[in-house]
Amino acid sequence: KEDAKPSKDSEDAFYDSQKFEVLYCGKVTVAHKKAPSTLIDDCIEKFSLHERQRLKLLNEQRNNESSLDLPLCEGNVPASPLDSPFEELDSPNNTAGHVQPSDSEKNRTMLFQVGRFEVNLISPDTKSVVLEKNFKDISSCSQGIKHVDHFGFICRESVEPGLSQYVCYVFQCASESLVDEVMLTLKQAFSTAAALQNAKTQIKLCEACPMHSLHKLCERIEGSTKLVIQRHLSSLTDNEQADIFERVQKMKPDNDQEENELVILHLRQLCETKQKAHIHIGEAPLTVSNNAIPESTASGGRFKLDVLKNKAKKSLTSSLENIFSRVRLTTHCQQLSQISLTKRTSNICSSESLNAVGATLTPRRISWRRRIFLQVASPMNKSPSKMQHPDGHDGGELLPLSPLAPPVEEDPLVLVLQNEDGPDKTEERKNSEELQSLWRKAIHQQILLLRMEKENQKLEASRDELQSRKVKLDYDEVGTCQKDVVNVWDKKLLNCRAKIRCDMEDIHSTLKEGVPKSRRGEIWQFLAVQHRVRHRLPNKQQPPDVSYKELLKQLTAQQHAILVDLGRTFPTHPYFSTHLGAGQLSLFNLLKAYSLLDKEVGYCQGISFVAGVLLLHMSEEQAFEMLKFLMYDLGFRKQYRPDMMSLQIQMYQLSRLLHDYHRDLYNHLEENEISPSLYAAPWFLTLFASQFPLGFVARVFDIIFLQGTEVIFKVALSLLSSQETSVMGCESFENIVDFLKTTIPDMTQPQMEKIITQVFEMDISKQLHAYEVEYHVLQDELQENVNPCDEGEPLEKLERANSHLKRQNMDLLEKLQVNDLRLETHGEKDQVLITLVFMG
Repeated sequence: KEDAKPSKDSEDAFYDSQKFEVLYCGKVTVAHKKAPSTLIDDCIEKFSLHERQRLKLLNEQRNNESSLDLPLCEGNVPASPLDSPFEELDSPNNTAGHVQPSDSEKNRTMLFQVGRFEVNLISPDTKSVVLEKNFKDISSCSQGIKHVDHFGFICRESVEPGLSQYVCYVFQCASESLVDEVMLTLKQAFSTAAALQNAKTQIKLCEACPMHSLHKLCERIEGSTKLVIQRHLSSLTDNEQADIFERVQKMKPDNDQEENELVILHLRQLCETKQKAHIHIGEAPLTVSNNAIPESTASGGRFKLDVLKNKAKKSLTSSLENIFSRVRLTTHCQQLSQISLTKRTSNICSSESLNAVGATLTPRRISWRRRIFLQVASPMNKSPSKMQHPDGHDGGELLPLSPLAPPVEEDPLVLVLQNEDGPDKTEERKNSEELQSLWRKAIHQQILLLRMEKENQKLEASRDELQSRKVKLDYDEVGTCQKDVVNVWDKKLLNCRAKIRCDMEDIHSTLKEGVPKSRRGEIWQFLAVQHRVRHRLPNKQQPPDVSYKELLKQLTAQQHAILVDLGRTFPTHPYFSTHLGAGQLSLFNLLKAYSLLDKEVGYCQGISFVAGVLLLHMSEEQAFEMLKFLMYDLGFRKQYRPDMMSLQIQMYQLSRLLHDYHRDLYNHLEENEISPSLYAAPWFLTLFASQFPLGFVARVFDIIFLQGTEVIFKVALSLLSSQETSVMGCESFENIVDFLKTTIPDMTQPQMEKIITQVFEMDISKQLHAYEVEYHVLQDELQENVNPCDEGEPLEKLERANSHLKRQNMDLLEKLQVNDLRLETHGEKDQVLITLVFMG
């Protein structure tokens, strides 16, 4: 394998990217392995017909709830897309038989993965592989003609050992272009797998290879199938023929065709076993014993001996044909053949038993084939009365394997009667009450066993959940949370479900003291409830009212971008590191649901890290609700819009903060032409989750849920100001960018705690609002300069007046905020005076 493909990492990356989201429509049993051009469209019509019948059946059940046939009807309704049996629908073209559509009420979306030598169908709901098919089992792939967004493949499935059927699986994609991409990927994968297989296993065959002889046999089988097979069987050794004969008869074939198929099946198994130990012509064996024949003598002599054996065995073909036919026709002959096969394996043969079936003993050795022939053929020349044994026993009974007389078995009824008349007659029998008590005891024990089994399942589920939570929360916290703080949070979380408004100052002080890692997800939900109690979004800004489960049933057009980013999101964290494991599949569900909910944003790089942090602290549905809260209620979705206008405003605001509060650092970055978008854009888009330790990111999320978007500016400003001296020491563009992207995120624990403390004490809300207004004013002025108006002086005067009014509006807004602060301080003083008066 390694020689065929030199770069294993690039190979894994290539095949890991071959994933597509599909909607599983169902499967249909087909008669042939080659798909007709209209197969996919016919299957879809059958699925639609079956769905209409199912809905009609459900309506009849609802209308006739008191009917006695209700349980029978319910049994016919499919409950699972992969397990439930469906009625067989007639096919006009005789291309489809058993139809099994998927359940439309369940989530049928799957991940269709094309691997090196197989196709996998992965369920993001159950986090497991529901279908796995090897390329060698897939006979054809096709695309719909009318339904161009559908495709399917025909594969071979084994129903019973030795029996198989062809099944067509049908899938739907989000668009026709995606189906074309899937078909192209499958075609390339089949070609690559075939080339790799030929390169890896260059099978060297010679004229004496067992598999080569089997191949020739398959080529010769046309009309005279039976005769050709019997001739080939005659070339085998005695033991091999007996083994195949015994195996075929155990399967009890119903007709000649089935018997031939079983013979070929066992022949193939025998040839594969012999091929492993086969030595090709001209090749020397690896290990040669002391008594081995020399190579030159062995090779020539062996082939001569095989030729002589074949000539000698051809005369026995007709007798073997007679054996097969007679054994299949009569049960009596079957038993006799089993007797003879059993005798062949034993060292001692009973002369009485041989004489009983009409065989004559000769002083020379008789082959097992001739013995079977004599035993089967001889009784057929006698009358039915003469076929009975002299002692009166039926010839179908098994004869003893030794010369000793068979032991006489007692009749069970006689033994029972003897026990009744014997000395054990006084033994007490259990009456009906004792039997009933035993039944009751057994039933109670069975009930207890079922209850214990359910309890064990619950314990296993809770244990798995605890293990999953332990893996999720595998990060170092920033700061310590004392026990008294944990108790305070426990009391506050009691008010989360009741949606009681709490004091924000109290929450702020408690959040500053720390957050327990195990309760962080619940605390985030509590903070979201407190924000929604105080700030109600307008109806126009509300997200669509669609449940998480309904969104998962749909296909997203953003699947490529999402699937590519799954492996890039927290690649070193154990919960997300497994390729298409539980973590990545949960992340896919969450990102897919949001891309379907928010059509304007869809999916943008960076959202995966935000969703990943949420998934580490809560379930999928809870994480989806918190992602909606961050995007809509706190307004983070603005920075992910396609125009990226909000992100540009944020970069301008950060530059203005550096200009006003850290002028030297700002000038140093400007001299080296380093704009905030080079280092700060990932901070804003991923909320610091892509580059910084998870413990630090979790603390940042704590403050975000309390204070909103301005926290990102606070953290960024604190990071830059704390490393101002080191950044000033970097003199080149490369050194500065490298320091900002790698050195700053690699902080120590005390440094991170200091940053968090500064963020809690910082207040820049007024400045951020002023900078945003300033950005819009400058943008308008820039548009005026780029696109000068030809309409003359009156329009220019109006625009200048408009800009002057905007500046006045900004000044009035700042004055209003100052007055609000003064009113708050006066209110606090009044409360102090009132308390002093009452105390006096």
